[in-house]
Amino acid sequence: MENRRAHFPKIEIFKAAFWDQRAAELVHMQIESVLRRRGHCNILLTGGAAATKMYSAWSRLFDIRSLKNVSFFFGDERCVPPDHPDSNYGMAMRTLFRVGIPQDCTVHRMEAESDDLEAAAYRYSAVMPKSVDILLLGVGEDGHIASLFPYSAALHENIRRVLPIIGPKQPYQRLTITPPVILQAHLTFILAVGAAKASLLAHALRMPINIDALPVHLAIKGTWLLDTPLNGFDM
Repeated sequence: MENRRAHFPKIEIFKAAFWDQRAAELVHMQIESVLRRRGHCNILLTGGAAATKMYSAWSRLFDIRSLKNVSFFFGDERCVPPDHPDSNYGMAMRTLFRVGIPQDCTVHRMEAESDDLEAAAYRYSAVMPKSVDILLLGVGEDGHIASLFPYSAALHENIRRVLPIIGPKQPYQRLTITPPVILQAHLTFILAVGAAKASLLAHALRMPINIDALPVHLAIKGTWLLDTPLNGFDM
């Protein structure tokens, strides 16, 4: 990876009390924009606490059942059954799709509870779009995105689009998208709530690109949805 300084991303800073609503409105507007242009939209959902908040607000603000021609995918999944508390799919079903999946939409879950994770990864790759219209990513304080953790060999995968990996935190076994999926996405939103995530962004912008140390550098030019200003950082 070229050793150069990151390009500035687009940054949206919302008040903490309204972050979930504003983030949901922005993502929903982008889905509608893609639908107007192309008639169909595909979106990769993420997991994590910020996504849980945003999906809950999204389902309150909009009638998700009115969406048409949207395909929902997932960027990663813990290797647990879909009704497990740690399942990203299960979380989305309890929040975003709490009133049901839209009749004219599809939700493609990763079969991460499979006994054969390599086969599950290949199956998911086969149904994924060639390029993602809208990619949602959470980010960890260590800079990981999806289930691409610092110094993971998966960070240098450039052929396969979904891989089984062993992560550093429980549940250890996971399925994750790979860098080509992230780099080819048309529009990326990074959900970054809290002062620690704002500090992480400031740090990522100051240092040369290094996806091994900070996997979020793969998505650094996306749109960051913050609830905390980048204090002391000259944009």
